Amino acid sequence: MFPHRRLTLAFTLSLLFVGCAATGDPVPRRTDSGAPDSGVLSRESCGDGLDTDRDGLVDEGCACEPGTEQLCFRGDPDLAGIGACVFGTQRCTSDFELDTHWEPCEGDGFPGTDLCNGIDDDCDYEVDEGCSCLDGDERSCYDGPAGTDGVGLCHGGSQRCFGAGEGSAWDGCGGAVVPREERCGTGEDEDCDGLIDEGCTCDLGTSISCFGGPPGSRGVGDCRVGEQTCVTGAGGVSEWTSCIGESRPGTESCSGGRDEDCDGLTDCADPDCATFCCEGFSESLPVIPGEGEILFIIDRSGSMQWPAVGTTRSRWDELIDGVDSVLPLLTPIPMGMLTFPEHDGTDERGNCSVASSPDVNMSMGTGSSISSRLRTAGPRAGDTPTPTAFDVAQSYLSGVSSSRERFIILATDGLPEPACGATVPATVSSISSIRSRLGVDTFVIGIVGPDSSGDTSGIPALRAGLNEMADAGGRPRSGTNRYYEAVDGSSLSSALRAVIAAATDCAFTLSSTPPRPSSVEVRQGSTLVPTSSWSLSGRSLSISGVYCDRIRAGLVTSITVSDPC
Repeated sequence: MFPHRRLTLAFTLSLLFVGCAATGDPVPRRTDSGAPDSGVLSRESCGDGLDTDRDGLVDEGCACEPGTEQLCFRGDPDLAGIGACVFGTQRCTSDFELDTHWEPCEGDGFPGTDLCNGIDDDCDYEVDEGCSCLDGDERSCYDGPAGTDGVGLCHGGSQRCFGAGEGSAWDGCGGAVVPREERCGTGEDEDCDGLIDEGCTCDLGTSISCFGGPPGSRGVGDCRVGEQTCVTGAGGVSEWTSCIGESRPGTESCSGGRDEDCDGLTDCADPDCATFCCEGFSESLPVIPGEGEILFIIDRSGSMQWPAVGTTRSRWDELIDGVDSVLPLLTPIPMGMLTFPEHDGTDERGNCSVASSPDVNMSMGTGSSISSRLRTAGPRAGDTPTPTAFDVAQSYLSGVSSSRERFIILATDGLPEPACGATVPATVSSISSIRSRLGVDTFVIGIVGPDSSGDTSGIPALRAGLNEMADAGGRPRSGTNRYYEAVDGSSLSSALRAVIAAATDCAFTLSSTPPRPSSVEVRQGSTLVPTSSWSLSGRSLSISGVYCDRIRAGLVTSITVSDPC
């Protein structure tokens, strides 16, 4: 039994064991073509996020807690979590408590042909079997005689890894220079034996400059050109002396400000000194839209006083807890808040008005002001003038210039109130208008539950209206509920985290550029993100694939980029 079996992951990344038992007879296993084969598997097992009956569905027919998410995998349960067979996510939805069910699993991976790419593509616990190297990798090489690399004109080249059949291989050594016949009078060491113009005759008394180091190092850093003179040698034949006064490349000391290896780089600027000079790098990035700003539009109508599902606390109290849980994450970006209907200090019975400006204007460092305002602007007996709230938001944002990308988060527990002249079509029109005119997308959070008498008959209409609003906002979720559903403080917190994550587009900006970009590691919590799923350019980090899916599902609250040296 693998250690990841029967684990369910909620938004808070806590492990939840959801016990249930599906009923029914065992079902036949399906082949890749969809036809049943002769094997028979056990019925679906609930709460493990696995397709134990092999029908391509996960935890179908299983009860769940609305608003929660779990890791899921539609392939062979024995392969779940191995290599490319990563877990996806699925969300629990409901028609209140009458019909809770898991939405389809999204973002999971399946076994494929093993490529030479550093990934266990076929999910067999072996990475790159049969591969000599990873496709596209490069390395230095030298195919000349031993001891001649870096002597005289000889130097190494590079070779690239390429796919070969079911494995990989290195191509030829391109760019390398190997020993060749010595040429007289050049002052160079062509045969790379450490001698210059050996065996050459010359005119007695003449002198020439000489240098036996590798190309590109002559006169660079500590390297100096020498001189050799033509003298009478053994047997009375003229010959050149050794190269007097030259200085060839040595080993970089990484201190003292000298360029001993004559590559034009000194001390810690030299890649050869990377380990010696590395001071480490580590930065934790919150999962927020770093270049964005958020306006909360909060429904404080009378129904927000009703109990939240599963608790005696009001929906408003649960909303406060949910918002408070995410405000610290948003400290680096501007935020504002508009509540509706307007808080006028009366009992507000039948109130349809909306203030002409936000309760908290868009600015940096407004988290505490938003939290305080929610506590003082509690719900009364007002109605739900949702489209008017969006009209006010559009007027306000039109008058405030910003280079940042703006988002609206709408949190509401009911349909717009016709008594206020507010309908779902009118709300959809207002949400569409602010998007088309100002480019502001809206995320919709629906606080779904029965009315004050416990009647659930209005929930289907509420869900239908919330779906239309979410579509108009330009940021709908996939699945049955295209809005973010919440029933209590925990699911509100989860929904808010998912919204914030979805607004990031999986792009992050570091406060500084890592000194050794090729040496950094990227982690989501304790999970190492493979290099194939992220790219770093200067200070800009982008995450892709299933690891981006995890962010957008609200399963990740921070990203760590580090170079442990």
